[in-house]
Amino acid sequence: MPKGEKGILGYRKTPGKEILFSFVPRKGNECASDEEDSDYEPSDEERDEQSVIKSKSASKLITSKFKGDSKQGIKRTRKSKQKEKIMKRRRNMVSDLSPPASSSKGFQPAAENGHQFWGQLLPIEILVRVFEVVVQEKGAVPFLCRVSRVCHLWREAASKPSLWQRIDLSFGWVKSIAHTLNILLENRLSRLKVLNLSMSAKLTDKEIKLIVEKCQLLESINLTGCIKLTPASFKLLSTKCQHLKAVNLSKLTSSILTPVLLKYMVETFNSRLEEFIITTSQLRGFQSVLKSLMTCCKNLRLLDLSNCKFSSDFLMIPIEEFQDGCPNLEILRLTGSKVRANQVSKRVKEESLGFPKLKEVSVAVNITTTLSISLGITDEFLLRLLKTSSKLKHLDLRGCTHITADVLQVDSVNVG
Repeated sequence: MPKGEKGILGYRKTPGKEILFSFVPRKGNECASDEEDSDYEPSDEERDEQSVIKSKSASKLITSKFKGDSKQGIKRTRKSKQKEKIMKRRRNMVSDLSPPASSSKGFQPAAENGHQFWGQLLPIEILVRVFEVVVQEKGAVPFLCRVSRVCHLWREAASKPSLWQRIDLSFGWVKSIAHTLNILLENRLSRLKVLNLSMSAKLTDKEIKLIVEKCQLLESINLTGCIKLTPASFKLLSTKCQHLKAVNLSKLTSSILTPVLLKYMVETFNSRLEEFIITTSQLRGFQSVLKSLMTCCKNLRLLDLSNCKFSSDFLMIPIEEFQDGCPNLEILRLTGSKVRANQVSKRVKEESLGFPKLKEVSVAVNITTTLSISLGITDEFLLRLLKTSSKLKHLDLRGCTHITADVLQVDSVNVG
């Protein structure tokens, strides 16, 4: 074997005893590493090769590190320049588009952070107009309550009293109606016209008094199911609210809806009463209340007495007198209530002018539960009621077993 010839691990080759690696002890010499071999000395050529390799690797490491640092620095400078340009553009836009001194009071300059930029540049008059469109379709609550939390400009726009003219708190949008109503009355409802407090079982006379004081323009109120109110609240509404012309007193107890209270309200409202709704209630002595309606309320447009139980077996309706006293009636709903017409002479029937503006009549009954209710709804009743009602669009006769097909062919009973 030539001089200086060694194995791959630096161990001098010996014929017949070559062992590179083994997990099992065998006879022979194991290959020693270069570090543990004290007899091994690398040649001059090997030393030169190792030094060249080390120098090249060191130079590559230094150059790569320098290039990485330079690239990061260039990226940082580019980002900082871009940010400065963007901020400069925003400042220039704010200075160019800022409103004059005569602009709206609630206008504020745009924020530099950008996420509320367009909303703060929008004039408050335009924003209020947009809110009006939504309020007409969806209602003021809860829409205005939600947009008030967007920013200061939207809060100012949503607090305009012109947006709070129709409020409906009957859907359960708020947990405490009394508390919310007090807040709204103090800050928002100075121009309120329509208020729905249906099924507000915890509403008291205190809130009604506050409504009377704050809402001088109130035209319509719905107090369905407000069982904690006393007659004093209803008297206060009819006396102090000079623009009130529509009331809903449904689902109230007979202890509240006494004949004395109802007559007082009708006579106090007088000719300004246009809508009078009492449904699903027990009414005592309502015959006298109906007479007051026919005498005082010549502008009455809607009368709804659906599903009411009267102290007498039937509510007697003097049709011709009713037509003379309330000639502007457009909607009459007597669904599920026991009514019948009074007896009059043929001359009185002929001289009556009827209801020329009547558009809707409902006298439907549920024959499965109250068969006797339909006994008063006959052909004669319908003919007398619908005399000269050429504008009639809706006629509900479900369950009226005493109505014949012949009466529907009469010219006076013409459903458009």
